[in-house]
Amino acid sequence: MKRQQFVAGGRPKKSRKGKKILLIAAIVIVALGGTVAALELTNTTHLFHAAKPVANQTADSETKGETSQSSNASQSQTNSTPSSQPSSSDNKSPTGDGGASDATLVAPSGDFVSNHHPNLGGSPAPNQITSVCNTTPGASCQIIFTKDGVTKSLAAQTTDKGGATYWNNWKLQDIGLTTGSWHIQAKATLGSQTKTADDAMNLEVSQ
Repeated sequence: MKRQQFVAGGRPKKSRKGKKILLIAAIVIVALGGTVAALELTNTTHLFHAAKPVANQTADSETKGETSQSSNASQSQTNSTPSSQPSSSDNKSPTGDGGASDATLVAPSGDFVSNHHPNLGGSPAPNQITSVCNTTPGASCQIIFTKDGVTKSLAAQTTDKGGATYWNNWKLQDIGLTTGSWHIQAKATLGSQTKTADDAMNLEVSQ
């Protein structure tokens, strides 16, 4: 028969090999327990609890509030200005193509007649004349001819956005001009304002 070794107290002595096996097993169990606990806490595994729904956040959902606020602010700003309210330019009362009645009238200038020595018969000089008046845009301009107390004139016209108006190729006979020396004057009117300018030369009409 084998003899069994006893330690003090009557207990059998364990082998060193058995202690090592138990120690390794305990370490493995603790490590596995820690790993499982960490996975459970980080919601990686679901051995001991149900999976938690993860909020689906996108770039749109994160910025949705900001977009909505900026949109509301823009809409509020747009609504603060009534669409029926006229702009400052609409408040002006144009009197022509490009002028306003509250503008400052400029004295007329330009070639009031293209030829100062025409002939009624059209020879040797033509009897057709072109007249130009430059003044404030939207003003009314008229070319006036006077001789011996007789007054003739071209019909008043409104200047364009550039402040000019033209009478092209009108005949002396159209307004009743006769032979003689006619004084030439341009007259501009804008609202209550009136300004005139005299041509430095007379219109010398020959037969």
